[in-house]
Amino acid sequence: MKSNRLMLIPNRRYWPIALVVAGLCAFGPVAAEISAARAEYLYGPETARKDACDLAIAKARSRALANVMGEFVSAEELLSCQGTTGKRSDYGCDMNQITWSQIEGEIRRTLKENTTVEERGGASACIAEVEVEVVIPKEKPDPNFQLRADFGQTVFRVGDRFNLDIELSQPGYFAVFNWLPHDSHSVVRIIPNTDDPVQSNVQLRQNSSKALKESYGLVASWADSYSGRRKFYDEYLIVVATKKPQRWMSRYNLDDFKALLQQIPITERRLVKKGYQLTK
Repeated sequence: MKSNRLMLIPNRRYWPIALVVAGLCAFGPVAAEISAARAEYLYGPETARKDACDLAIAKARSRALANVMGEFVSAEELLSCQGTTGKRSDYGCDMNQITWSQIEGEIRRTLKENTTVEERGGASACIAEVEVEVVIPKEKPDPNFQLRADFGQTVFRVGDRFNLDIELSQPGYFAVFNWLPHDSHSVVRIIPNTDDPVQSNVQLRQNSSKALKESYGLVASWADSYSGRRKFYDEYLIVVATKKPQRWMSRYNLDDFKALLQQIPITERRLVKKGYQLTK
């Protein structure tokens, strides 16, 4: 196991990272399909009705995409925002989760979008119903090129040490990014930890045991930008695997990172996102 001391949070030595892409027009003139979906957001008095309904609409649009895109748009999210039921909610954390849910899909137009609010035992629920036209891409991911990334838990205290395990189904390359939504949406490469773009990938080739695996030791760290009374922050690790080597910069803003990912053919890459909470 490689025991690199890598931080989940940016500091002077290690930068955080991330990834993902929402609703970019990455497809040519292809077919489209009508998709309808329903979603809701349960919120308390500290969340504005408009914010809650915006999030409910975003969730419904994501589900409508998933209906058409299948595995392209995954509703799976390991991170559970604290207090999203009853009288407490974390609108920002939930919204960050939705940001990652629209990686490959494109909504051409919205045909219907309605919201209603119901009272539920001291809390409120905004219910959204949407009907959209979703563009169907010409290509799909290569089923023989698979990526697994896991670190086994979703809540870390500052100073916690843990292992990030990465595995590919065939030889390829990967890089790991840390996205900090609460630090100006920083997207920073943490593996490999180098400023040299030529050395910005890890190559996985079959070794004597024929395993395409690597394990990295990480340490949870509090970002310098985290201030105030907030006790936890939601953050994300993103692993990008590609069949060919890529020249990654050490740092991006979120929009530039999304645009770059879309330039890599979907048949040539795999992404795994892992959400976690960092707390003191």
